[in-house]
Amino acid sequence: MMKKIKQITIENETIHLKKSKYLGWSVIKPYKIDGKINWKNLLIGGSWIKLIIIIIIILIILGCIYEYSTAVKIANDCLNKTNINYYIPI
Repeated sequence: MMKKIKQITIENETIHLKKSKYLGWSVIKPYKIDGKINWKNLLIGGSWIKLIIIIIIILIILGCIYEYSTAVKIANDCLNKTNINYYIPI
């Protein structure tokens, strides 16, 4: 069941509100307003700051993955180049 979105106009600005079961009313940023697509809300979630934070988090995760894979590659190269002589007592 889709909950209805309430529209309130304050000082010629429309605010969209949606009621949650647990948290009460909250402001939402719909991607479609009056049948027209709102590209800002669709592409960036309605806020440039949120988009920048998401990009930074993704870059940090990708940097961690790259650093880990480089460290594993270097360790593997070192192990392959090392000549290990095992001493087996008789």
